[in-house]
Amino acid sequence: MKFRTFVYFLLIFLCPDFVFAQGSLLYMAKPYQEAYEKGTRSKDGQPGPNYWQNTADYQIDVKVDPKTRLLEGLETVTYYNNSPDKLGFIILRLYGDVFREANPRATRVSPEDIGEGVKIKSLAINEQNYDIAGSYVQRTATNLSIRLLQELKPGESLKIECSWSQYIPLTNRRTGAADSSSFFVAYWYPQISVYDDVFGWDTEEYTLRTEFYNNLSNYEVTVQAPENFSVWASGELQNPSDIYPDKNLALYQKALNSEEPVQIISEEELASDYKNKSGTWVFKAEEVSDFAFALSDHYAWNAASQKVEGRSVLVSSVYPIGTPDAFAGMTAQQQKIMKHFSEDIPGIPYPYPRFTTFIGLQGGGMEFPMMAYNQASNLELEAHEMYHMYFPMYVRTNERKHAWMDEGWAEYITALVVQRYWGNSSTPLFPNYTTSVQGMVGAYEDLPLMTSSQFMDDSNYGYSAYPLPAFVYSMLHHELGDALFLKGYQEYIRSWAKKSPTPYDFFYTFERVSGKDLSWFWKPWFFELGYADIAIKSFDKGTLALENKGTRPVPLLVELTYQDGSEDSLYFKCGQWKSSKAIQVKIPRHQELKSLSVNTRVIDFSYLDNFYPSLADQVAKFPVPEDMYGRYLVDRYGFEMMIQKKGPLIYMEIPAANLNTYLIPQENGTFVSLDKGIFLNLQQENDVVEAFQASLKMFGVNIQGKKIK
Repeated sequence: MKFRTFVYFLLIFLCPDFVFAQGSLLYMAKPYQEAYEKGTRSKDGQPGPNYWQNTADYQIDVKVDPKTRLLEGLETVTYYNNSPDKLGFIILRLYGDVFREANPRATRVSPEDIGEGVKIKSLAINEQNYDIAGSYVQRTATNLSIRLLQELKPGESLKIECSWSQYIPLTNRRTGAADSSSFFVAYWYPQISVYDDVFGWDTEEYTLRTEFYNNLSNYEVTVQAPENFSVWASGELQNPSDIYPDKNLALYQKALNSEEPVQIISEEELASDYKNKSGTWVFKAEEVSDFAFALSDHYAWNAASQKVEGRSVLVSSVYPIGTPDAFAGMTAQQQKIMKHFSEDIPGIPYPYPRFTTFIGLQGGGMEFPMMAYNQASNLELEAHEMYHMYFPMYVRTNERKHAWMDEGWAEYITALVVQRYWGNSSTPLFPNYTTSVQGMVGAYEDLPLMTSSQFMDDSNYGYSAYPLPAFVYSMLHHELGDALFLKGYQEYIRSWAKKSPTPYDFFYTFERVSGKDLSWFWKPWFFELGYADIAIKSFDKGTLALENKGTRPVPLLVELTYQDGSEDSLYFKCGQWKSSKAIQVKIPRHQELKSLSVNTRVIDFSYLDNFYPSLADQVAKFPVPEDMYGRYLVDRYGFEMMIQKKGPLIYMEIPAANLNTYLIPQENGTFVSLDKGIFLNLQQENDVVEAFQASLKMFGVNIQGKKIK
């Protein structure tokens, strides 16, 4: 054994922190430093010996009037101070106050929703009444800060009794009215904010942008609604025999153990004035981070049982009558998604007894424990929302500060599972995110991922929460390989199940499991401004010389086209850049090569130096109509597409979709984007370009439109 190698292993043996040397290389804000110093977290990525978290028990009675959308509630909350700190005040979140007049909102809402927000009728703590307008209570945008008459000491608990009312909003965003008598109810009860070992009280106000960071809690919720309404909720229904008519009760009980979907409430029954025995529904949910429910008088219900580690999980699809064909396969599809999540990727058993998808959101989907509120039945959407049961529900990430810790994982793991088990492909996924990320490469708004989500806005919140972290996770997966990546990911989930990890806990876990110092990867992608800019320096005698003129490492995708028309692709890991800014790649069959490109389907600051022969030479081979340049109005969507001449090159841009690329003319007269994700065909009349048709593979849509003269 060489002396250097011996010293290396000796250091690992005598000083375990040596493996995690990156900790001294990465910037760590003071609150995080203090948490690790106190031992609530460990630098091996696991909860520290002094880890703690505060918890709560909720007993809630709520009455809903569907005609007026008025919700009236009474709750008793027992809050447990498991921290080592004395608490002199507590914070209640009043999410409905986002609709109070003059309160800040990150998006437009229905004018009809703007009013008084949450009306607190009574508030008592440990049987002592508090005046909501008194000096002990401070009401800000969506937070109610209450100074305690007696400090809450470590190991003690307090009891909050509160009655309130608010309206279910017409604004159908994450929660609200799906139609005049169908509602998804979330962000609906006074909720104790999180007090944790890193930041203390979470004082962030809710503005309709950032989402979750909640306590681990137990819920017993009684929902009162008219008898012709059915209710679905987080947790398990405790009194089904008091609720459902005998026929439907039998179908419900059958579905609890049936692998084949059972139609519990049918369209035909709803058309014949379906009515339940009672309108009082009792649900329990244990060790979850929130509670949501939905109700309707005209939604059908299909459900089946999915076996997970010997348990039966009831998987439900709840949807409006009138379009049964659109939801015919929804339950079976959700069962299959749950099976692959539980057994394959991430390979962690689905952790809850129920999962229900309620249709009616006006765009995309929204997740709550055991519940999803979706726009439609769609494989990717259903998988994405179900995956959120792992993050941020099971692993309680602080999405208010680091949305990438859950949305990015949901984006990536969903794509990975769909590709492997529906698409039967295992090719690396990092090229899939090029279109969604490329528009921000080098932009002023492209901030490091460690920037708190609370400081993001419409220009970069979605980008930093979804496609960028998904792209980064895909690179990490490619770098570590299947076995090591999944081992690290499973260890991360198991270590932090029902707990709240920081970003550093994620970094440390993957380093411990892989045995690798990954600071060369974390630092440029999570902590620093920068971009990747791969360039061809030369190509001589089959040796391709490349350099990264930027600061961020990316994998290499070298695409080859040979004289006989055959094609090949070469993949190289991003770790090649950790010790050098220049590398060389051997190209097979180089004597037969017609052309090659590097990372044209991977993000890059400038693609102009990524081609051999050069992009300009390739464009010059074909005649390009001069009148193709200009503005085009895209039918149906109403936004513009622009085609410009940039030097000898053709540049296409759709600002509304944050999409821009160069186009390469083809022998058949069409044009293809650099990443081969866009195919454009010009339509001429009397040799004059009048219109276009285009296929956008990344969005799965075709568009067309006319030139604006």
